[in-house]
Amino acid sequence: MTRIARLLCAMAMGAGALAPTHLHAQATATPAEPVLERRTMPAPAARAEPDPWLVSYIGLSGRTARMNLAQLDRALEPYAATYSMLLPEDRTRVRQSFEDLIPGQRFSRYSLTEPQSRAIVYLALGTWERRGSDRDCASPRRRGTGCRQAIDSMSRHAAWIHSAALGLARASNRRPRPEEMADLRAMNEHAREMAVGAAGCGCPQARADSEALLAATRQAQDVYQASTMPAWMSLGDQRVQRIARLGDSLERTFIGCMGQS
Repeated sequence: MTRIARLLCAMAMGAGALAPTHLHAQATATPAEPVLERRTMPAPAARAEPDPWLVSYIGLSGRTARMNLAQLDRALEPYAATYSMLLPEDRTRVRQSFEDLIPGQRFSRYSLTEPQSRAIVYLALGTWERRGSDRDCASPRRRGTGCRQAIDSMSRHAAWIHSAALGLARASNRRPRPEEMADLRAMNEHAREMAVGAAGCGCPQARADSEALLAATRQAQDVYQASTMPAWMSLGDQRVQRIARLGDSLERTFIGCMGQS
């Protein structure tokens, strides 16, 4: 073999020996591709529904709502709370009490009085007096000419409801439908006045019975309005007797309060 042939053969063998090492170096120098991780995005938190009364408070048109909320906050002082501090379920009860006590009115347009605010709070949250000493009709805040006159008026309303309910229950006392409907509406209106008045001037039993009477007379009015039968047939003895008993009980309770005031 000539000298040139031996040189070419040596060069070829050297290149073959170096190739794997060179390729290994290139493979080692090349960075590994990153591994993509699948991430689960957290579900968006459920948004709480805004309070309709607190929303109506905002803006130039919310003057009536602001005044009403101030009235409710004063009524909530014995509970050591304000409307915005109440739990959502308690605020719902307060709004429902407003609708029950003042049907057909909007909170942002109807101006609440102080007695109405106290009645709404009581109907929604019950009495705060189980935490205090103001438990009976003789408490100082229920004395005076104003409450005495209110209690006397409520006792007369209760007596009228008792008599009117018994009259509707008698088949022999059947009258034209408009007259029966007028009596039921008057009973419900008197019961509403008692629920309002008892919130400030009545003892706990009077307030509880007034609330029950308001619900009973409203239900009787709705039942009669949806029926074509006379009152003694459409209302039924049980419903009428309940209204009459509540009226009689309230009359006695208010008369007892008159003696203590």
